[in-house]
Amino acid sequence: MAPPGALGLSPAALASIAPALRPFVDSGKVPGIYAVIARHGRIGYERTFGWMDVERRQPMRRDAIFHIYSMTKPVVAVGILRLVEDGKLGLDDPVSKYIPAFAAVKVFAGGSADAPVLRDPDSPITVRQLLNHTSGLGYGLTAGPADTIFTRARLYDASRTLQQFTDSLARIPLLFSPGTRWSYSSGLDVAGRVIEVASGETLDRFLDEQIFRPLGMRDTGFRVRPGTRARIATVYSHGPDGALRPGRGGGLMAMFEPEARFLWGSGGLLSTPDDYLRFAQMLLNGGSFGGRRILRPETVALMTHNTLPPSLTPVSGGPLPDDGYGFGLAVAVLVNSTLARRPGPPGIFRWSGYLGTYFWVDPANDLVAMVWTQLSPGSAFPLEATFQKLVYAALEP
Repeated sequence: MAPPGALGLSPAALASIAPALRPFVDSGKVPGIYAVIARHGRIGYERTFGWMDVERRQPMRRDAIFHIYSMTKPVVAVGILRLVEDGKLGLDDPVSKYIPAFAAVKVFAGGSADAPVLRDPDSPITVRQLLNHTSGLGYGLTAGPADTIFTRARLYDASRTLQQFTDSLARIPLLFSPGTRWSYSSGLDVAGRVIEVASGETLDRFLDEQIFRPLGMRDTGFRVRPGTRARIATVYSHGPDGALRPGRGGGLMAMFEPEARFLWGSGGLLSTPDDYLRFAQMLLNGGSFGGRRILRPETVALMTHNTLPPSLTPVSGGPLPDDGYGFGLAVAVLVNSTLARRPGPPGIFRWSGYLGTYFWVDPANDLVAMVWTQLSPGSAFPLEATFQKLVYAALEP
């Protein structure tokens, strides 16, 4: 922690954050909120609001454990980049080099979900395309025939292994030929399996050894651990009457239980705000934190800059309800601030989780900010947009 003024944050402007965020809780829109602003490597603002469990009236805690869902993706991307730096894989390697089943992948070329017409892809899927969502892999987010085939396959089953998942996924047709479009996808799940093959370790062990332990992320992992269940913030959704009700995280919640087999690389991490702040600060620092280097500065620059050609920028669709963004490796990157709906300069990189966990990093202002809740879906209310406007209103010239 540091005094806000010493970090270029206006104490008066910061005082307006609580009156703006508290109504989200008081009105029953979200159960509880954690919010933090870090600048120049120090925390200048940190507050909790509301409840980690509404029924039990347990206040939100700064050490609460959250299901961070898709904020898992940047972590897996860093794991891939660790292996790139070690010379164990290349970003432009075909995925089939590590997962042979992908040598036979096909592209949906017409017909219906029940009678699809398939063709060979123009080029193989590469590791890079897994990370920037240009692989053509489905995710079940559209009503199109290829995504319908993906949804019907019910691949996200906690009893599967990651190898079983990827081998099954390779039999499902791609939405498009790799590299020709951007579409939010299951690519980071496949990247998790690539990590296992290239490293010779399971995904959970590799991330723990290479990222979590070096950064001091003591509460981050794929499974509920003994003694931590009481710190897990309850997931809520809204019932037919509009009131919050617990436990509506869907069948995916089984992924986090100790008996699960699947290591869900696109959404399976549990983490705390403190842990993830360390991860985000590492990226802002150019790959190091607390004296431990995770990535080289040039590797972080590759990850956090737009990797898409002009024909695919800005991206749209998926969980990115904003204009002006390109895409790096598992993070969205602001390339045109005049088109963006939220304030901030070009170069911001960010991502979020379905249940309402958000982070963004602003290199120009040496800033990391996060606002977290546990609501399905987290995008039901403009929590992130509200907070981001307040953060930039607090920056002193």
